[in-house]
Amino acid sequence: MPRRLPPLNALRAFEAAARHLSFARAADELHLTPSAISHQIKSLEDQVRVKLFQRSGRKVTLTDAGARYYPALRQAFDRMNEATEELKQSDVLGSLTINVLPTFAIRWLVPQLSDFQRRHPEIEVRITTNVETIDFNRSEADAAVRFGSDNWPGLTARLLMTEEIVPVCSPKLLEKGPPLRTPADLKHYQLLHDVNRPDTWRRWLLAVGETSIDPDRGLKLETTNLAVQGAIQGLGIVPANPSLVKPELEAGTLIEPFAYHLPVENGYYLVYPTGREQRPRLKAFEDWLIEMAQRFNTEVISRI
Repeated sequence: MPRRLPPLNALRAFEAAARHLSFARAADELHLTPSAISHQIKSLEDQVRVKLFQRSGRKVTLTDAGARYYPALRQAFDRMNEATEELKQSDVLGSLTINVLPTFAIRWLVPQLSDFQRRHPEIEVRITTNVETIDFNRSEADAAVRFGSDNWPGLTARLLMTEEIVPVCSPKLLEKGPPLRTPADLKHYQLLHDVNRPDTWRRWLLAVGETSIDPDRGLKLETTNLAVQGAIQGLGIVPANPSLVKPELEAGTLIEPFAYHLPVENGYYLVYPTGREQRPRLKAFEDWLIEMAQRFNTEVISRI
């Protein structure tokens, strides 16, 4: 027996309007005008012969019938979306978008990517960056790399590496300045800060028992990478993860004036919505990323 369903466009208009309780927001989402949304819903109401919305000026609310209809319709659209995504991801061929913290991308991930491309030339990787909390409902990213604890509600999280902090600076800075023998000598130098981690100096100074230094003074920069570049240029001293400034430490463009490394409880995680584990492209990237991180962590431990 053939299904007698209302037009799909009318159902989409109703679902979006019911979810937002706004014809205007539904119109924005579906790239239509509010009057077009109103027309679609009126057409749906005429076809099912049931009033779905109460209209009062610009405000709309669901009727009892609309409130009963909406959950089933939303579930149907969610299932269609999931099925479409699964179909798109059913083959390893295609693109993969990973959203990464800028410093981690520049200083660790991008230098490793040629190895992934060599192993998986069939997967086109797109790297995007920001420091904001990621909302996978609004983001096109398949997965993200974020810094935090092991608590990621609703997400699958794979620990890549933990972090430790030690002040680093250019050797040229010390050549033309006072000696830097103890943490108290930091008073002679400018402190550099990543504004996204404003308490890093405070925590390091507290750990070494130094209370005479104002941990908030100095130059604030937008990312850790900018702060590290400032240190390389001799602007001051920055607390950094030695794992992420390994090339500069090995080249001698940065040095560690103090031996104490402050362990940090948080770490870098690959995160994505639970349920995406078996998508071939993401699984290939996750396996590779964890392998590279484990190899990198082993190298770090061997140097300590």
